[in-house]
Amino acid sequence: MRNILAQHQVKHTLEWYVSGEPFFTAPGTLSAAVSAAVSAVAGITPKLTTGGGTSDGRFIAPHGAQVVELGVVNATIHKVNECVRIEEIDALHRMYVAVLQKLLA
Repeated sequence: MRNILAQHQVKHTLEWYVSGEPFFTAPGTLSAAVSAAVSAVAGITPKLTTGGGTSDGRFIAPHGAQVVELGVVNATIHKVNECVRIEEIDALHRMYVAVLQKLLA
């Protein structure tokens, strides 16, 4: 960033703040259980990705825990009249139960 600004002779001041460190959870027991549950309930194979935006997992992962996020798709998240279909909540409940059954088996 500084090199680009200097190249264009832009007068500037920069201050950097880290609001959350990035994290990565390698595929393991938890992600396998979640993938199996999503496949069983929704009939799709989930993608293991970090492209979902800001995650509260950034506070948990540094303690050594495996972190995955499993929730409803929400096109209205953080907007006025945020809503989710009841069917999606029911399916998510079934996924969580399936994850627990797999992990506790």
